Amino acid sequence: PPAALDAAPLKLEATGDRRVVFATWLTAPENPYFARAIVNRVWANFMTVGLVEAVDDMRLTNPASNEALLNALADYLKQEKYDLKKLMRLIMTSAAYQRSSTILPDNAVDRRYYSRYYPKRMMAEVLLDSISQVTGVPTDFDRESGDRRNRNLKGRGEMYPASLRALQLPDSNVYSYFLKSFGRAQRLLTCECERTDEPSMIQVLHLSNGETINEKLADPTSIAARLHKENKPAAEILDTAYLGSLTRYPSQKERTKLIAEWERTPEEERRAWIEDLYWSLLSSKEFLLNH
Repeated sequence: PPAALDAAPLKLEATGDRRVVFATWLTAPENPYFARAIVNRVWANFMTVGLVEAVDDMRLTNPASNEALLNALADYLKQEKYDLKKLMRLIMTSAAYQRSSTILPDNAVDRRYYSRYYPKRMMAEVLLDSISQVTGVPTDFDRESGDRRNRNLKGRGEMYPASLRALQLPDSNVYSYFLKSFGRAQRLLTCECERTDEPSMIQVLHLSNGETINEKLADPTSIAARLHKENKPAAEILDTAYLGSLTRYPSQKERTKLIAEWERTPEEERRAWIEDLYWSLLSSKEFLLNH
């Protein structure tokens, strides 16, 4: 009779969904492995580095950097009936998560014990969604899939709503050159190693002169078009651009330099100037990295 490891077997005549039985066994409080594995993955997602590294390498001979913390978080998750939102809230409101990424002499070599926040590039889907949100132009996944790979989509009408975010895509078969270039997992292996945040020359070239940022900014519905049409003053354009992309106001040095550039720019070139401003912000390390 079918049975999960060390679990009571099912009756052969049982007609229920065996996946429910398996999930119940997997998430049982007496299972010492599941909660630790999930906690470690969620922690690594927010903190860049897992308590156990690599996150797929959960074994007795590869202990956590802080076993007491991992066990406490695993117990908390069980207590909250595996409510991942509560676990995320606990991690994100902790002093550990809120630490600065500024490197000090005393923590310059730390890569494991969270004495500072470890910067990381936004994962591919989040980065594309962020660019769409800042520019005000959603990504047309129907066009990308139809034009570039899945030509059988043509003639079948719209498959994805215009407001669909990359994080909401149903699977990795939806083609996107941007997501592919920035390391989206193909979901062919059960391994965290499928996703990569390693930089590449393809990424640099795509950010510099690829379609994603440039076409969104050139779109007639973009934030750049709106600011130009409304004839906003330079100071307001700068505040809108910096707050929308970097969630901060420009420094006095940035403001002085950019306003001077704006005043030297002919009227007919100011729409392009706004696009260049946004391009410089969206391709900066401050925007691309969580820090």
